[in-house]
Amino acid sequence: MDIYLTNLTNSDRLRFPMLPTQVSIKMANQFANYTILSIGEVRLPSGTSLDSISWNGILPGQKRVGAGAPYIFDWQDPKAIYRWIEQLKTQYGKPVKARLLITESPINCDVYLSSFTGTHTGGYGDINYSITLIQAKDIKISTSGNQAKQDRQPTTAAAPARPSPPAAKTYTVKKGDSLWKIAQSFYGKGSAYSKIFQANGGVIGSNPNLIYPGQVLTIPG
Repeated sequence: MDIYLTNLTNSDRLRFPMLPTQVSIKMANQFANYTILSIGEVRLPSGTSLDSISWNGILPGQKRVGAGAPYIFDWQDPKAIYRWIEQLKTQYGKPVKARLLITESPINCDVYLSSFTGTHTGGYGDINYSITLIQAKDIKISTSGNQAKQDRQPTTAAAPARPSPPAAKTYTVKKGDSLWKIAQSFYGKGSAYSKIFQANGGVIGSNPNLIYPGQVLTIPG
């Protein structure tokens, strides 16, 4: 088994020179608390929390390598490894994404560095360390460009529809009729006869007092 951590910003890869005795993986569901009358407090699931992967290990000093330890691979100066891991904290104000691979296990995922502490110990010049990594789950939000444009466009209120003018009526002149009498019948006042006269100039002629039975007059609204 080997543990590799790759900085995805520059593709620089670190192989941990000594394997830890165990690797811990923490997975948990998230719950939200609600208080409901007559029932009390209840806990309902609200998603899953990010997985965390952690272990404690040793960055071996050079004297340990000189002692012929067979369990050390690709030895590097522990101070250099310490600085390499420190670079995963932040870059340009953002955490650096890395790729964690533990061979002979299902662990092969993108992670962020959650915490890293180291303690220099005497004797071999080792650094005892503790590391915790959080699985990287980026959230992508996509918005339809056309929909966004539509949302930004101001809405224009539709102009109120104009009422249609009342339809014109027709009236056939009877014996004894006059424009005054016809206007009185349709408009309630004889003085409105001029409307009928103006609408029927081609039928009546130039004299509003001369109308004849059988003439069909247009009665405007």
